[in-house]
Order: sequence, then structure tokens, then C-alpha cells
Amino acid sequence: MKKKIKVLQVIPRLGYGGAETGCYDLAHFLPEQSCKSYIITSGGELLKFVKKSKVKIFKLPVQSKNPFLILLNALLIFFIIIFYNINIVHARSRAPAWSCLFATKLTGRKFVTTFHGTYNYTNRFKKFYNSVMVRSHLVIAGSNFIFNHINDNYGNFFRDTNRKLLVIFRGINTNYFNPPKVLPSKIDKFSKENQIDRNKFVILLPGRLTYWKGQKIFLEAIKLITEQGNNQSLEGIILGSDQKR
Repeated sequence: MKKKIKVLQVIPRLGYGGAETGCYDLAHFLPEQSCKSYIITSGGELLKFVKKSKVKIFKLPVQSKNPFLILLNALLIFFIIIFYNINIVHARSRAPAWSCLFATKLTGRKFVTTFHGTYNYTNRFKKFYNSVMVRSHLVIAGSNFIFNHINDNYGNFFRDTNRKLLVIFRGINTNYFNPPKVLPSKIDKFSKENQIDRNKFVILLPGRLTYWKGQKIFLEAIKLITEQGNNQSLEGIILGSDQKR
């Protein structure tokens, strides 16, 4: 009988971001491929949608950057790996990645990281902190841009090692995100609840509220269009978590 691969994903919080939905989608895809799926997270809105029959959840404070909590998390992840006989540990953020690195070193299990964005650094300490994302056996870049960013800033980590860097583009569940399956009545209800005038030309900017997602540029572009005297009635929508900002 073929042994089932057991995959543990570790993410700070299971919210509505790209990294989080990617973690959620993969967690539910793995059981369909005869793998066992586990997630460690501190909480998040997506938790209530996780199918507990397919995915086992562990709640730990992996969102914390506190060095003592990182070490504590490493110890707890170590025990989870041993008890559930995990084969692959996949970290999706820097703080939990350090915990996973320590735990996989102790257990000899495969370690995977996904680079979901660019991590800025202004000094050697910050670059060292970021470097945990390229200390795994396999580093996944979500785009060619991220791939080039990793090569330019952390390329030395791949010299004379068995580490691998691979681009895997972010995907979506096309069965769920299927326009013909969305009832017109549901669209009308959503539009009324959110006061969206569908007779207008609607411009949507999805993304959590942070500077590099481009909301400021979006507002400036809307302002330019209106100042140019465009007679077409338009409406701009920013969709995403405000992150308490």
C-alpha cells in the first residue's frame, strides 16, 4: 500500500489575502490527491470555512515575531511533526519559517517556503531575518518578478547547495470562481447591500489596505479622470481588509 504524504502548512493568520487563500486551497486540494493535510495558524476569517474532515488545524501564536515565542513554536512544531509523522513542512511567512526551520532541522523533514512578496531590508540584521525564506530545500516564487527579486538579493544562498528555486504561479479554483454559476439575483442583492450602481462604469481595485498595493495611485488616477471632464459616470471601489488602519 502506498504511503500517504503528510503536508503541514504554517501561516501566521488564515485571513483573506493571497497567501492565505493559497494555503486554504492547497490544504483542501491535498486530500483529493490522497495526501493528509495540516495547518498551523493563529486564527483568521477563513478558519470557519475549513473542512475539518479534510484538514486538521492547530492554533499556535505563529504570527508573533517575539524570539521566545518563535523558539516555543519551534518546539511545539517539532512535537507535531513527530506525533503526526509529517513529511513536508511548508512555511508561508518569515516568523513561522524560523520556527519551521529549527523543527525540520531537528526532525530531518523536508522544508518548503513560499516567497509571497518582496521583503525590504535596510541593514544586515533585517536581511538575515528575511533570509529564512531561502533556507529551505525548495523555495517557491509566486511570479517571475519575485523569482528575479530572490535571485538578485539572495542568489548566494543557492550556490553550491541542493536548494531549489521554482516559480509556481498563483491559481484559483475555477469551479468555484465560475461566472455562469453566479445567479443574477445574488449579484443584484450584493449590489444593493453595498450601494453599487451597476449603471455606472465600475473600476475595482482588490487588495488589502497597504501602501504597495497601489490604493493611493488608484485614487490619484480617479481624480485625474474626473478632472479631465470625462462625461461618463464612473465609480471606484477598493476591496480588501483595512488591517485596522
